[in-house]
Amino acid sequence: MNATPTLEMLDPTTLTVDTNVRKEAGLTKEFVASIKEHGVLVPVVAHRTEDGTVHVLMGQRRTLGAVEAGAATIPVLVGASPEEAERLATQVVENDHRSALTDGDRAEAFHQMALLGVSASVIARKMGAKKAVVETALKVKANATAAQALDQGLTLEQSAVIEEFADDADAVATLERLATENSGNFAHRAQRLRDERKNNALLAEACAEAAAKGLAVLEEDPSYYDYKGPAALISALTTAEGERLSETDADAVYIGIGYSGLMTRFAVADWKARGLRKDGKAPAGGMTEEEKAARREVIENNKAMDSAEVVRREFVKTLLARKALPKNAQKFIAHTIAHSSYILTKALNKTELTAELLGTGTGYGEFTAYVDKPTTKPETVTLATMITAYETNIDRTSWRSSNSSNRYYLTQLTAWGYDASDVEKIILTEPETTTEETTESADEPEAA
Repeated sequence: MNATPTLEMLDPTTLTVDTNVRKEAGLTKEFVASIKEHGVLVPVVAHRTEDGTVHVLMGQRRTLGAVEAGAATIPVLVGASPEEAERLATQVVENDHRSALTDGDRAEAFHQMALLGVSASVIARKMGAKKAVVETALKVKANATAAQALDQGLTLEQSAVIEEFADDADAVATLERLATENSGNFAHRAQRLRDERKNNALLAEACAEAAAKGLAVLEEDPSYYDYKGPAALISALTTAEGERLSETDADAVYIGIGYSGLMTRFAVADWKARGLRKDGKAPAGGMTEEEKAARREVIENNKAMDSAEVVRREFVKTLLARKALPKNAQKFIAHTIAHSSYILTKALNKTELTAELLGTGTGYGEFTAYVDKPTTKPETVTLATMITAYETNIDRTSWRSSNSSNRYYLTQLTAWGYDASDVEKIILTEPETTTEETTESADEPEAA
């Protein structure tokens, strides 16, 4: 807008409100009453077209409020018509300094500018936004399911997750419910869904490869305590002459996901039919319903702990990237030195995790180079080392035997803004007693 604007007193009902990045004007009773009593104090910014129509550029809310209040005239600063992309950028800047725009409003502005051919880099520069945020917003707006979620009030970050799972209606429904009812668990559930999707893809690929080799894929693990089928693992079988079997003798396989990843167990689909012998004796009776329920709980919570670790460490990375240490960080460091020296000693040999949390790369050379940089804050490195001590102490089974160190660490993280998952809340609330062991081990397959 290059022409010198002029201040005019105009009837608000004659003004046309241009397409605005703010979808909701937010006319409260208090706002309208204020206009009735005092009028519009800050001039509306507008531009006049060739046909004489005055279009509002900035001041949509004031204009609509004046109409609602029945104001005869309002001050309008009338200038030349701006370029569309410049107009949108100006609106975002102006609104962000007043009543903050929603994520949906801002994403809509980015989307409108992109439709005009403006690149993400230029949009970011004009709007004062990060390029990554602009790209995320455009990706969300390009997906109908995610765009609808954003319009319904989900944050841009949450809507980006919806876009990620847009092809899974059940996942979308779960995430949308959590976003409105239990937002603290949103990130944890999203990570769990990612883990399940990754594991299912690994299982599908492995099962397809096994089937292509002529192996029958078993739905149940023959080594399970209550397995009653005809199959058996080759490790438990011998020939009639007492010779051990090898993988080449297998005609079936059980594939699952264990703590270390994909697990393949070769078996014989019907060992009796092949005239083989099985080691040991069959268990005297199956598992009770209580034992089965306990085993399911172990499997479920172990998986939940794996997913929680990813979310928790992402939070830590963000925490350590801040310009200043979080509140009580020095006390946290001192407490760790005084009360958790054992796990701290182990952490000093885990510099690859400390480096990962600091975002320096996981190589030892990269870490030492980062520490030696003049701009590196020693206190941040120290805090990262303390956190590494706790992170290496927590594993997927920690929910079963909560201890004071783990509880202290998670308590401090929540004080710094971390939303603990449901399984981590067990560590936060349970006394230091070890639960009774079940038949499920950390390395036993959990899915097939």
